Amino acid sequence: MSALWAPAPDRKEPAPAPEVQRPTLRAVPRAKPRLARVPFILVLIAIFGAGMTGLLMLNTTLQNQAFEASQLNRQATELTYARTDLESQLDKMAAPQVLAQRATALGLRANPHPAFLVLPKGKVIGKPQPVSGNEVPTLIVKTPAELTAERLAADVRKKQQALERAAQARAKAAQDQARAAQKKIDDARKAAEAAKQAAAKEAAAKEAAAKEAAAQQAAAKKAAATKKAAAARPTAKKPGGGG
Repeated sequence: MSALWAPAPDRKEPAPAPEVQRPTLRAVPRAKPRLARVPFILVLIAIFGAGMTGLLMLNTTLQNQAFEASQLNRQATELTYARTDLESQLDKMAAPQVLAQRATALGLRANPHPAFLVLPKGKVIGKPQPVSGNEVPTLIVKTPAELTAERLAADVRKKQQALERAAQARAKAAQDQARAAQKKIDDARKAAEAAKQAAAKEAAAKEAAAKEAAAQQAAAKKAAATKKAAAARPTAKKPGGGG
């Protein structure tokens, strides 16, 4: 600051003091210009706003990163579970029983007479023989699909056998009914023939009775005529004797 001499107010002059050696005056350098108060406040507000904006952006960025980190952690957990599941499936597929089932499904069968090929010489040890697949039934591991197919086939065979037995029973019943009907027809035919024979015998008997009656009537008529003729002869002799 610059020092300026201002006029002193009117007052009584004091008593002269003893002369004291005063310091010499010198020029003071001009003060640097300062910002006005309003622009300074605006600058402070701008700095505060920029700081708050930066802090808000930093907070938002940290939250986004935390959200992405949680998503990545969840994906890592899911991938870990998927990996564990795949490893479990791989272990199941590598089990001897599953391999045997898959081999059976592909048509492979156990060979009790194996042959071995020695490499690189190409020598064959053993005598290879074809197999039908039923040489070692205990080594055939069937798949669930094959077991289901065999069970369905057995059920179908049982149903077919039941249907065949039912058809045979119906056919036998029809044959029995046909025999009974034929027997009834034969019995009726025999009865008709017997009735016909009885009717013929009765007709013959009636005819014989009619003939016999006719013969008796003829004999009676003849006897009556003879009797009448015999009775008429004496009557005719009387007039002759009288002459």
